[in-house]
Amino acid sequence: MATVTSSEGLSFRDLVFSDYDRYAPGAKASWLAVAKTGLSHPGMVAQVILRAQQCAYRSGRVRLAFLLRSLGMYMFSADFVPGMDIGPGLIIPHPNGVVIGNGLRVGANVSIGDSVTAGVQQPDTPPGEGGFPTIGDGAIVLAHAVLAGPVTIGNYAQVGANSVVLSDVPDFAVVFGVPARKVAERKGIIPGSYELLDEPPAKQKD
Repeated sequence: MATVTSSEGLSFRDLVFSDYDRYAPGAKASWLAVAKTGLSHPGMVAQVILRAQQCAYRSGRVRLAFLLRSLGMYMFSADFVPGMDIGPGLIIPHPNGVVIGNGLRVGANVSIGDSVTAGVQQPDTPPGEGGFPTIGDGAIVLAHAVLAGPVTIGNYAQVGANSVVLSDVPDFAVVFGVPARKVAERKGIIPGSYELLDEPPAKQKD
């Protein structure tokens, strides 16, 4: 079962500074530092827009949230649909073409590559039954991957580039292909520290 650290209780400042820490691990966060990082890292700017939208939506300022959605599309061709919940420490270094659906749940310290589509709700999903993906803490979703329907990406799992995920991905698993299948395992690492977390479970004999 994936752990999904929520953004609940975290302010706009908390969320932006947690994202900044992914670009400059260990550096002292400030608004000036965020602005300077944004000059050379467009992903930082996109994430500020995403966080502003996220906080606006949860405070009931829905119109503002959708205006910020449009701003993200005009600037980066990135569609951050209001209503998602994304935990601290996100990094989207190449935001162009990224699509994040309104029902998506993303944990802490997640990495998302360019042109990822995460939040595909199946058109035949009955109302009230979800239908959106969940991405666990520490997961990596590489470029052009598609997460389709109510799939769960486990903690510290990695989805390979150009993959289409149609079923749940276990913790620490590396998946690749169309449809995505497990090809390896990886170790969880705290961003910026290289401190290993729990090891992947030992492989069991068939």
